Amino acid sequence: MRFTLLRSWLDSRTRWEKVALVVWSIVLLFVSARVFISPEAKTVYPIFSSSGRLWWSGTDLYEPDRPKSVQDGYRYSPTFAILMAPFAALPDSLGGVAWRLVSVGALVGSLLWLVRCVLPAILTRDQFAWLLLLTLPLSLQSVNNGQANVIVIACMVAAVAAVKLARWNLASLLITLAFVCKVYPLALGMLLVVLYPRQLLWRLPLALAASLLLPFLCQNPAYVVDQYEKWFSLLRHDDRSWIAMEQTYRDLWLLIRLYVPHLNQQDHQHYRHIYMVFQVLTGAGIAVLCWQRQRAGWPVKALLTGTLGLAAAWMMLLGPATESSSFVLLAPSLAWSVVESLQAAEWRRRRGLLSASCALFAVAVLMGGFSSAVKIHALGVHSWASLFYFIYLLTEKRASLVVEVAQPVEDRRTAA
Repeated sequence: MRFTLLRSWLDSRTRWEKVALVVWSIVLLFVSARVFISPEAKTVYPIFSSSGRLWWSGTDLYEPDRPKSVQDGYRYSPTFAILMAPFAALPDSLGGVAWRLVSVGALVGSLLWLVRCVLPAILTRDQFAWLLLLTLPLSLQSVNNGQANVIVIACMVAAVAAVKLARWNLASLLITLAFVCKVYPLALGMLLVVLYPRQLLWRLPLALAASLLLPFLCQNPAYVVDQYEKWFSLLRHDDRSWIAMEQTYRDLWLLIRLYVPHLNQQDHQHYRHIYMVFQVLTGAGIAVLCWQRQRAGWPVKALLTGTLGLAAAWMMLLGPATESSSFVLLAPSLAWSVVESLQAAEWRRRRGLLSASCALFAVAVLMGGFSSAVKIHALGVHSWASLFYFIYLLTEKRASLVVEVAQPVEDRRTAA
């Protein structure tokens, strides 16, 4: 009976839906099999699972006091270690698979919610399949190595959808969950507070405070204070600004170092300070831009879609920690931009920015998979791609937006 229902459901899918289903299934099956067979190879998941176990045993999470018997490199909050407890209770061979399946399920679910509630245009089933396929390339690395970035972007996307539906408590909770995993996704939360201060100005800080206080309910307070001190110290001293190009962050600072080769930490540290001020000012500028768009009467869906894209693009280009696997945070917005550009008559220069960004990201994904070509990252391919897409988003005009159709959310489900 179940097989008949499944067969009937598959037969009702369009060709592109079947392609998306097959491609994502192959990726998950391959990654799951690899993780089950070699749970500690090419993955950061053991860092998370061991930290969950260390937390409940009252053992140090952070270097240099972290036990040498477990994989090092834990840079997340104590609260994140608590949230990993259900996965840490399983052997890494099973927990690693479950972690990836939950992460991808959350991402796909959040994208479906985004399509139904937020995107300025109603997508057909084929177009939603394109969105899923276009999201995959920048997601692949994070899914493969078990990064928390997949959960982070799922929470960010879902938070925007929750805001659209005026579910303010849920939106605050989702932004907080992203914050627990990675601190800097709070940038999206701050932009949403600017747009909806009455609803979020008190809810979001309250949720953030609760997440920071949660560890005190789960362990000895003295141990929790000690772990927070070590976490703050780790974040304060973890500076990759001047390390080798192959290992540094893939952001705008990489391009500055690349094209101003005489820079060095000893003589030009003040340049780094100026750059940090520029990071803050640019973030503030984006907040002003989003506020101005709201004041100018942008449709809510277009406003929220643009805000999500700008937040993700800022985090990749000017955020505090942009690694190759971080670009999954940009995947949903970039995928939507491509789908939208196929429907709308974009002016040529703007479409050129999007095309250049996609081409460079494709080069980074394809060439980055070969160990002999890993130095391609030092050429700033990711950084240039982020820069082009950032400019693309900044130059979006209300006149070029797809007109929203006044249609209830329930009716859009059949279209998506």
